[in-house]
Amino acid sequence: MTINDSQRNGTDMNTRVLPLGNTFTGSNGSVHAPAAVHSSAPAYSPAPVRTPALVQAPVTYGNRAPVVVYQQVTPTNSSSIVALVLGLISFISSFFFLGIVGIIFGHVARSQIKSRGERGNGMAVAGLWLSYLSVLFWVGFWLVYFGFIALMIGASIAAGGGTVS
Repeated sequence: MTINDSQRNGTDMNTRVLPLGNTFTGSNGSVHAPAAVHSSAPAYSPAPVRTPALVQAPVTYGNRAPVVVYQQVTPTNSSSIVALVLGLISFISSFFFLGIVGIIFGHVARSQIKSRGERGNGMAVAGLWLSYLSVLFWVGFWLVYFGFIALMIGASIAAGGGTVS
């Protein structure tokens, strides 16, 4: 059995031993200090903290890996979600008072979106449209419904000689 260089230096295939005083740059851009030649265990240092930067040139074989920069997405305004949900409920059902609350939430959401720079303007506008349409439809429906009942009562009073029995 023969002893090769990696067994003699106390390192394995995945570590590099450089002459003293030299450093090398790893594939992720971190600078590694040389490990001691006579140490039995490889020395590990924590990765340095780097600020992400955009890669200008395309990455080819042999260059560093591209740095991916994640940008936090601005939150969606919760009042716009509430306005949309209330607008849908009031549009589908006959609870037109939910449409009035949806109108209030929609206008509050639009003003908050302008001042805070949040997302959700489309939901707020859709909630406003649905709320306004549902309130107009249901108020009109109930006015026509009760108007028709009042008209029938009035017609029956007129046909019966003016007395209600």
